Amino acid sequence: MPPLADSSVRVCTSLISVTTNNLSYARGGFAFHWWDAYPVPDEAPAPFNYSQEWGIVPAWGYARVIDSTIGSIKPDSLLFGLWPMSSHPVDLRLEATEPTGHWCEISTHRRQLMTLYNHYEQIDEGSSPEAVAAVGKSAFLAAFLLSAFVFGDPALHPSGTGDPWPEHDADLSSAVVVSLSASSKTGRTFSWNLARNRNRASQGPLALLQLSSVPDSLARYPGATLPMKYAHYNESDAMAWVPGFKPARIVIVDFGAPKAVGESISAAASRLSPSVTFLRVGAEAKIYSDAEFAELRESISSPGTVMLNTSAVRDRAIEINGPAKFFQQLNEAWARCYGDWSYQNLQLKSFHGVEGDHGIEGVWQDLCNRKVPPNIGIIVHV
Repeated sequence: MPPLADSSVRVCTSLISVTTNNLSYARGGFAFHWWDAYPVPDEAPAPFNYSQEWGIVPAWGYARVIDSTIGSIKPDSLLFGLWPMSSHPVDLRLEATEPTGHWCEISTHRRQLMTLYNHYEQIDEGSSPEAVAAVGKSAFLAAFLLSAFVFGDPALHPSGTGDPWPEHDADLSSAVVVSLSASSKTGRTFSWNLARNRNRASQGPLALLQLSSVPDSLARYPGATLPMKYAHYNESDAMAWVPGFKPARIVIVDFGAPKAVGESISAAASRLSPSVTFLRVGAEAKIYSDAEFAELRESISSPGTVMLNTSAVRDRAIEINGPAKFFQQLNEAWARCYGDWSYQNLQLKSFHGVEGDHGIEGVWQDLCNRKVPPNIGIIVHV
């Protein structure tokens, strides 16, 4: 490889989590510039070097520094962030941001990437990659932002654009929340934030209904005062539990349930309450045809649906609170969620390397073929 440029590090992916989010990064590789993070090398064998059709799908986790021209980042140190699903070394051009130990990737080819995906965090010297953090930390960010900033104070519009988000939209004190695809990583950490990281007496919600294909795997938090019900998608009378709390509104948060489930629950909610908010966080984890993907993008902007932009809300939260305060709040909350992780009933399954059934290739096939149950968290030691 060529000599390392100034203000740069050369790294190798070390430990990553492969989740349904990675299908989103592949599906929206061009539209959302996720493929810009690690462009396909020109020297890759044909046809894979044709970047108009092929891309490298990134994943969250850890990378090990093998060379550095940044004095405060030593070789053999760890960085947490977005990495290629590859064993090939890559170079990052980094600029220090606040607080200390946080970095922004500033390479020209990544300028259109949302800021969240250019953010890297230096891990304390002597630390080892954490499997739970690889699986849950990036998902936790979205859940934390929802609870603390979208449905908190200050109340930020889920799009992060600065559009008005009235108090009655942000207020959960008189609402029942319905979580769809509650067994997703973000759905699981969202339930933790509602049950363990809010003053329910003043902030609400009144109750939390969680729907999933594997409801028995969802966390039960001892001592939690938030009433929670766990139901399967096909439990036809699940919404009958909601009126008992006399909610003034129903807030549906969709982390990626099947389309039919979302439509059914929305219709049931509308029959129960004149005020229903539908917030979309993710889409169903499956392979989409071009027509299905176009329909999905159209549904995101349909009337009555609000879409969460995690990166943009994070930017607004940092702008309002300042980076030091924001990351202190985030890290303290994550540390407590990490301490409660045993309640998640989420099994970690380890793979190794890139090639073969027991490496990234095998994991990817299983994801595409929908063979990874939502109560399994996959980590890959690259």
